[in-house]
Amino acid sequence: MLAMLAIVIASLALGLVLWREVLSAPAACQSTVWSAQPAANLLPDQWSVKGTSFDVNRRSTQFADAEDGVSAGSANVLATVTCFPQGAAEVVARAQAAAREIGQVVSARTDLSDGGFEATDASGAIFLEFRRGDVVVDLAASGGATATDIETVASAYDRALGGPGGSITPAAPTASGGAASGSPGPSGSADAGLPHDAAELERLLPTKVAGVTLTIDSLLGGAILTADSGGQAAIDSLKAAGKVPDDLRYAEATDQSQTLDLSVVAISVRGLDGARVQTLLVGWFDGGTGAVTRTEVTLAGKPWTRYVSAGDQSANYMRTEGDAVLVITTSDPALAQQAAAALP
Repeated sequence: MLAMLAIVIASLALGLVLWREVLSAPAACQSTVWSAQPAANLLPDQWSVKGTSFDVNRRSTQFADAEDGVSAGSANVLATVTCFPQGAAEVVARAQAAAREIGQVVSARTDLSDGGFEATDASGAIFLEFRRGDVVVDLAASGGATATDIETVASAYDRALGGPGGSITPAAPTASGGAASGSPGPSGSADAGLPHDAAELERLLPTKVAGVTLTIDSLLGGAILTADSGGQAAIDSLKAAGKVPDDLRYAEATDQSQTLDLSVVAISVRGLDGARVQTLLVGWFDGGTGAVTRTEVTLAGKPWTRYVSAGDQSANYMRTEGDAVLVITTSDPALAQQAAAALP
């Protein structure tokens, strides 16, 4: 796994090879790299160091979750910290350009020290690189690691190098060591002033996409589906299934700043499986007219179904997750990829 990740990082940063052939680094820069160790309490919950190696001007460390960190599917992040006495800014610029050239979805990360970027490929693999002075940090997520995991590790490294830590705020631990009650994930984006009536669905949603922190809330169907708000058709279809509005649970992650053309929701109906809930949702989208174009697509390495209603610029991407249905709504296919990759 470590060898594979090292190769992936090398292909991402095509311009790094020559720079890494520098014969020696100034002692201060080398010392900074070798001592770059994130604080354990700033890592994703229950993650730890699984191994570290040192080179003349480089340190590589693997972080992983509570699993063994090496078996297939286990969540882990490989971090490589390198000293570049000259040209560190160009290293990051070239790596970002290389990521775009091979078709990865790239977004700038100006919140981390001297800036960097985050990239996602078609398989859902996530990469993040940023610079602080003459030190460059490369991170690659694999297995079950999410965008939030890699961003949390990046934030911990930024702080270890004297930076502000970016826009990631680690969740406050509970007495048992888990995430605080009501918090949907490590970014702590749940707003205590908003309703959280379906916390189990909130945990299925991304807390950050394309560098933007999302706000998460959840409601029961009775607060959403009313005849006055145009929800009568949905109420009728629930009734036909033997359900009432409050059997529906709805959680949503949105960008309150409206920077992103994006919303991600999780929906379930008590007593119905995910496939049945998805059928209901498609009927609600087309208003019973059947005027919906359906396309099977792959987002972040997983199958999704893309629905577009006649005359609508936005698409609804759906997939089932247990008894729930996840829905990504956006007019930007690249943003849909990033949102799918950011799902827990």
